[in-house]
Amino acid sequence: MRKDIPCNIMVQPYMAMYAKNYHSLIQKSYGISHFYEFTIDEMKNQIQAVPDGSVDLLFEIGSQKIRTYIGGTVLKAKQWPFMIGERYFGIRFQPGRCVLPEGLKIQQIIDCDLEIDGNSFGSRLPELIAEKNTLQECASVFLKNYLQKNQKDAETKYRVSLEGYIQKRICESRGNITILELAEETGYTECYIRRVFKKIHGISPKVFARFVRFQNLLKQMEHFAEINQMEEMALSCGYYDQSHMIKDFKCFAGMTPESYLHLIRQNNRKMYKHRRF
Repeated sequence: MRKDIPCNIMVQPYMAMYAKNYHSLIQKSYGISHFYEFTIDEMKNQIQAVPDGSVDLLFEIGSQKIRTYIGGTVLKAKQWPFMIGERYFGIRFQPGRCVLPEGLKIQQIIDCDLEIDGNSFGSRLPELIAEKNTLQECASVFLKNYLQKNQKDAETKYRVSLEGYIQKRICESRGNITILELAEETGYTECYIRRVFKKIHGISPKVFARFVRFQNLLKQMEHFAEINQMEEMALSCGYYDQSHMIKDFKCFAGMTPESYLHLIRQNNRKMYKHRRF
């Protein structure tokens, strides 16, 4: 029954449901999870961001101006403000792997979207992206400029380190490993583990583990879950019981699991399918 979601492909289901012409392209190198694009023609439904532990870089391409935004993970379901009539190109980084613009700290973008200078990730990058017509072309332009400016950091960000080990173990356990267990495995104190992890992610290992468990649940619900399977699903994903799962889900998804399942059936499509770069 269980189908785990890779930790480097965190999903935003409402974007896939409600944005027009949504497409994505897996990258899985240089700290990037995937690229995506979409347009907003009318706001029939609010697009909410859900917790994913990742950083998104988003280019809003309008007829008069190009804006660049960067945002860290939200802490609970939160409206994502998009403009009607605009085209968007985005990059979702793997958790903890984004090379932030100089002077910007991860803590500043947790639960927040900031407008930044698009040239921070490459000279004239917003204009170059706006000139392209396909997702593949936009991704190629971004990657070329991003690596020219951040080659060393992008290649060495994910390395054999305490933080890398912690994240790997949290993902392997589907968010069901304790800080005490991590301390026993690594030989470091719980306090030190929290400090090292939070410096890179802006959130504690415990919060990140909750997000991983939630993201894994989203994936399983799309493929397998029926309303009468909720108790089994809860235990399979590592929740104490169904009530524990429902409490977390309502906070992170902004609705009950039953309502979300109904939404999936209404959309009648797979939301997490990605093409490869």
